[in-house]
Amino acid sequence: MKFKNASVQKWVTLIVVAIAGGLMTKLPYLRETYMEPLQAATGATKTQLGMLMSAYGIVNFICYFPGGILADKFSAKSLIVFSCFGTALAGFWFYTMPSFVWLLVIHGVFAITTVFTFWAAMVKVINNLGSPEEQGKLFGSLEGGRGLIGTLVAFGSVAVFSRAADSIGGLRGTIIFYSVLLLVAGVLSMIFIPNNKPEKAVKKTENKESAPLKWKNFVEVAKMPRVWLCGVLVVCNYAALIFHGYVTPYLSQAFGLSDSTVATLSVVRTYFMMMVGAVAAGFIADKVGSRIKFIQWAFVGMTVFAACYLLIPANRGAVWVIVVNFILYGLCLYSIKALYFSTIDEVLIPKRLAGTASGIISLVGYAPEIFLYTVSGNMVDNAEGLQGYKLCFLWMVILSAVGFVCAIVLRRLNAKAIQQAKVEGAPV
Repeated sequence: MKFKNASVQKWVTLIVVAIAGGLMTKLPYLRETYMEPLQAATGATKTQLGMLMSAYGIVNFICYFPGGILADKFSAKSLIVFSCFGTALAGFWFYTMPSFVWLLVIHGVFAITTVFTFWAAMVKVINNLGSPEEQGKLFGSLEGGRGLIGTLVAFGSVAVFSRAADSIGGLRGTIIFYSVLLLVAGVLSMIFIPNNKPEKAVKKTENKESAPLKWKNFVEVAKMPRVWLCGVLVVCNYAALIFHGYVTPYLSQAFGLSDSTVATLSVVRTYFMMMVGAVAAGFIADKVGSRIKFIQWAFVGMTVFAACYLLIPANRGAVWVIVVNFILYGLCLYSIKALYFSTIDEVLIPKRLAGTASGIISLVGYAPEIFLYTVSGNMVDNAEGLQGYKLCFLWMVILSAVGFVCAIVLRRLNAKAIQQAKVEGAPV
């Protein structure tokens, strides 16, 4: 379905993509909310459940770059529709609770449908919705929308779970709930996402931008240092986000906050900051005129507030100080997270190669997911008292400072590239 009003078309498309994006990873990350019921239903140990996530993470890592090329070669709409339906079907298979070997296979399928065919396609659709000057607003709204949808369906799954006679029945109901919603998202995507023709179907013309994509085009993107630096910015932010997950148990142990208070702060961090920080960051970054410049100064905020975690004394009298710091750091953290892929246009990547660029950025940026959860957990477990948490905070400072420096380098490289493009008469 196409709307006559281009603005309406843009925002309806963004909303539908946000719905699909908010639902897409709920099934593979089911253990995050329902670990005990999942153990009871599958008979798996916690180690085996960890193996499922490791399998998912490894296949994800392998799929990021080829998934980017796929998004540039084929219709992004078709890939998103396939991903929604494919993940839903894998969910129905998951519902049967087969043997552990088949659970590994299912999580491999999840990696294919949520990353290989979906992730870069999602980025490409949003990238194509607006000009370079709108990328912050578009990606900030996408991230905020994904956070809102994720929050609503998470509460919905809890309602479904609580109505069941036992935990296993509740888990099965939750899986069906998510799978059906993914089918709905697939139908909405079929109806409302515009069907942009894949690049290979574009007729060859004298215009370089209109010529069919060839392998050398993908290689050219892969050779651009600016694209890899965009990935390094993601590494610095995403790794800091993983370490920041230990702030809530630190608040409990060091400041004596109750479990309910800590749980409330966890919700605020995961959902409220994601929604508010993402949307605000997108609009502000566009006003600033450079997404990279905004990220640079947000890393300054991350560095300062991460250092405050090390400096604020661990006593009840400083509770409100640490909570305010928690909120301020989280806003800086999630504002950068919302803009991971808004830099693609700014570093002069043609829109037809946005999928490939997002694949490289994701390949680099999400690499810490493979090992850092284990490393940070061992760091906290093996240190005495609160020292493990302090080490996490120290790494947050280091990562934020490195991110700031990388943003400066990226801006300088980008300025040279823009100047060179102007000399050559290329569009910038």
